[in-house]
Amino acid sequence: MKWGGYPGYGPGFGLFWTSVVVSGLGSGMRYVALPLLAADLTSDPRKVSLVFLAGQLPWPLVMLSAGVIADRVDRRRLMYTVNMIRAAVAGALAVAVALGDATLLLLMAVAAALDLGQKFYYGAWGGIVPAIVPPAGRDRGNAALKGGSVVAGMVVGNPLGAVLYDVDPALPFTFDALSFAVAAALIGLLKGSFRTATEPGPRAPADVYRQAAAGFGLLWHQLLLRRIALLSALCNFVGAAQLAIGVLFVRHDLGLSASLYGALAAAYGLGSLVASLLEGRLVFLLGRGRILYAAMVAASAAALGIGLSDSGWVAGCFTAVYGASMTLWTVTVTTVRQDCVPLEYMGRVTMTHRTLVRAAATLGAAAGGLTAHALGLRSVFQIGSALLLAGVLAGGRGLLKASAP
Repeated sequence: MKWGGYPGYGPGFGLFWTSVVVSGLGSGMRYVALPLLAADLTSDPRKVSLVFLAGQLPWPLVMLSAGVIADRVDRRRLMYTVNMIRAAVAGALAVAVALGDATLLLLMAVAAALDLGQKFYYGAWGGIVPAIVPPAGRDRGNAALKGGSVVAGMVVGNPLGAVLYDVDPALPFTFDALSFAVAAALIGLLKGSFRTATEPGPRAPADVYRQAAAGFGLLWHQLLLRRIALLSALCNFVGAAQLAIGVLFVRHDLGLSASLYGALAAAYGLGSLVASLLEGRLVFLLGRGRILYAAMVAASAAALGIGLSDSGWVAGCFTAVYGASMTLWTVTVTTVRQDCVPLEYMGRVTMTHRTLVRAAATLGAAAGGLTAHALGLRSVFQIGSALLLAGVLAGGRGLLKASAP
């Protein structure tokens, strides 16, 4: 077996997995360092949430067009280009932080730029996985990708980013820039062509809209795909609200330091890692529908537990449960979509799904800051728990029927 191939996953999976892990390590450092830097610049939850909100704003501009482009170009080349651009953006932020020139406006601009690139990255990512992983290996393949990124980003990257931030606030952003560059180089080593276009690429805005509409229509007219997209949007609305004010909750209500904030984020990663290791086995035993239903129930209970916690240890345990439940949801939803969607439509359907999810996350980030300002930080978690439970009651039973084994 050549390096880059894993048994049952297809050739090139090893390179792709390593690229995802390396990128996840740097992103994990940035994800914890960015809110810490914002919280050092202001203690207003509305302003801190603006940095997170800025990272959600580019979705209406490029989400659907990113899917169209990913279906019409070589996906490997697109991912390489995007990662190199993001390396430059992250490097510029590192320089600004080192010089003491960082402002909230700059953090918002960088968050928006990196997220803009992420749209094209994920558009291409959605088509590469089913191209290199056969159907029989996709549950395990997606779980391996999720598990690797979780270990790198949350278990290692989050706490390491917090520790490095305490040493020098510029260090996490420097490592983030390097990780993007290394990930791009690894993607560039993939062999073969990853272009699957069966029709000419878009030559005018009308072509983009027509091809994007085809992807939207395929998702919306399949009951299962539509249901999981809407419930995923709800999960992201709640998660974004909690994440937007999470650093203030950890610092003010739980009284934890920056390093312990990173440890709490790592607890999410540990739960996510356990779930990614068990997901394939659980699918075999329970079926995807039951996993999706149970994941939302567990997330609702975990959100309530976090909101009621007075101890960092207790909050960490509930955070681990939350991470496990959301990973089970995300990995299972990804595999269902890959099995239901033709490869030539994968970029567009993936980005249509992400458009709905990101729209909800944008609203959630704004709602989190406003709710915390009006009702207190804990209320964000308690209200989020109620919303997730309502989602299970409204649409969860349909998951059991639609995706029963």
